Amino acid sequence: MASRNVFSTLFAVLLGTAGLMASGCESSPNAQALFTRPELYNYERHAVLGLNPEQEQLFMAAYIKTFSGRLITFVERSRLREIISEQDLLQGRLNERTRAKIKRILGVEALIMCEYYDGQDANQKKLRVRIVDSETGAIVGSVLIEAPGDFAGHAQAAAEAIKTDLLGGSRSEPLLTRPPADEGT
Repeated sequence: MASRNVFSTLFAVLLGTAGLMASGCESSPNAQALFTRPELYNYERHAVLGLNPEQEQLFMAAYIKTFSGRLITFVERSRLREIISEQDLLQGRLNERTRAKIKRILGVEALIMCEYYDGQDANQKKLRVRIVDSETGAIVGSVLIEAPGDFAGHAQAAAEAIKTDLLGGSRSEPLLTRPPADEGT
């Protein structure tokens, strides 16, 4: 009788483990090449480049939802088109002069440049996100998400990975590094 209970328990554990492997493990997004700089936390005006309008809307919603405690404004796509061509907008091509115009005319602090494409496996997609300071051109955030699924899931995973890295995983605000105080004053 005891060997029957042991066998039943072992079978249930194996069946449960197989079910978990088949259902959830393969669909969790893989975040790579992730980094953020503390100044990203202070940017309030953003623009998204490189996505079609539907993807852009989903990305903006995921980003705002993830950073719900922050005042974040996204500049409308048509306003960006006034400054740069649609082709450059879709491909995320910007030179220094164009970035400066976006900053000066629209007040955009961060350009979120995205690329969504097929992964190495047939069922995988990748979302590459680079966040660029519109004034300096410095990359202040970056993440690469690879997973099966739809764009909305990729966008949410990217926004959450950026927030987790930016906030160090547990803080409510980033740990900002300050320059050492001048000892002569």
